[in-house]
Amino acid sequence: MIGLEVHVQLQTRRKIFSHSNYTYNSSPNSQVCPPSLGLPGSLPTVNQKAIQDAIKFGISVKGQINQNLIFSRKHYFYPDLAKGYQISQFTEPIISGGFVPIWWEDKLLNIYLQRAHLEEDTAKSTHINKDRSSLIDFNRSGASLIEIVTNPCINHPEQAKLFVQRIRQLVDFLGISNGKMEEGNLRCDANISLKKKDSKGLGTKTEIKNINSFKNVQKSLESEIVRQYKILSSGEKVKQVTLTWNSNKNIAEIMREKEDSHDYRYFPDPDLPQVIIDSKFIDNIHQDMIKTPSELEVTWKKDYNFSTEDVSLLTSSKLVSEYFQLLLNEDVNPDDALKWISGEIFRLFNASNIDFDNRISPKDLKQIISLVAKNKITNNDAKEILKSLFNKKIELNEILDNGSYYINENKDLTLNAINSVFNQFPQEFKRLKNGEYKLYGFFVGMTIKSSKEKLDPKVILEEIKKIIEN
Repeated sequence: MIGLEVHVQLQTRRKIFSHSNYTYNSSPNSQVCPPSLGLPGSLPTVNQKAIQDAIKFGISVKGQINQNLIFSRKHYFYPDLAKGYQISQFTEPIISGGFVPIWWEDKLLNIYLQRAHLEEDTAKSTHINKDRSSLIDFNRSGASLIEIVTNPCINHPEQAKLFVQRIRQLVDFLGISNGKMEEGNLRCDANISLKKKDSKGLGTKTEIKNINSFKNVQKSLESEIVRQYKILSSGEKVKQVTLTWNSNKNIAEIMREKEDSHDYRYFPDPDLPQVIIDSKFIDNIHQDMIKTPSELEVTWKKDYNFSTEDVSLLTSSKLVSEYFQLLLNEDVNPDDALKWISGEIFRLFNASNIDFDNRISPKDLKQIISLVAKNKITNNDAKEILKSLFNKKIELNEILDNGSYYINENKDLTLNAINSVFNQFPQEFKRLKNGEYKLYGFFVGMTIKSSKEKLDPKVILEEIKKIIEN
């Protein structure tokens, strides 16, 4: 039985309980303020944008939005928490319930949520093993977080990985976070317990903290399943502990005994009044909501008979899904749009190791697809044209005018080129006439290679077949 806690850093310009800015990768301790440093007498204020982003998430997962928010103090003592407590939500989370669909065995499986609540982030610790010291950067302290807590309804480590990937995809679509794990904008804690198949009660759970990649979500859970299974199989009891994933050793290591909620001594923060959210505020956010990735996937599977793999690729980011829709708006056939996005467009971005964008406009791609379909240019030349568009700031028409891309449709020219190649390779021509039809490809290739003109491979093949058949 697996339950996840996913921390998503929201893209609010200011921190959640102060007016200090926060941006990733700034100079250490350059974005600090009295509240995030826990200075005496400093008072917190609530960031409305953080509340708005949390409501967007709640609507997208069909959760219940709590209109009366109470912020609490969660006490624990660690150097990354200057105040000695974290401002969070305990009894009154902003979102209750809801679900997130993932694809499992080619069907949508709903992962049900217990809650999602707002809280502040902690500082970042960097441990230096060689001299047993630690450095602390308080820039991140106070950054806006939403913590998403699932029910213990996940039964396979791969489902856990797919869920975290879906959360990253969803917050990207909503525009509330980029969800980049490598920047610490999305972090995952995993709770896991084992029980006998027919047992009604849950086993003793352990928690793996701060998992930093999708792959490690699955690997760390697989490792902990094996560890707990060995303990239970030997007749011993699993202890409630907190673990950390050691990616170098590929093993989850015990850090400390696990805390319960009462250990944190939650109580309402006396410096933050109750926040009342007006119904109209929620309605206005609702009106601006876009379709979620899973909603788009279901629609595209139904309308275009795409596979699960196809639709998952098209929703791999909001920009990709919007690009696909723009191609459809240009009257590009859905199959062609999928083929070119998943093929050559993705290849160009992957080869350059950059994130997807619309540097090749949908209008230009539509024109290239149309030229290929009408046999005006070859498929290979279309790829070369796309490469030029991708790498240079140059107009499509200029590329077409300056390059020898257009196919010469003169049939006499094609026949002359074919006959010239036949004369060059008489033995191969004889074998082709005698039924060695695999040589068709050889003669098409040699005709294209030997001709100074751009000839259509399909027309070349048709004309060779006519000659052989006659």
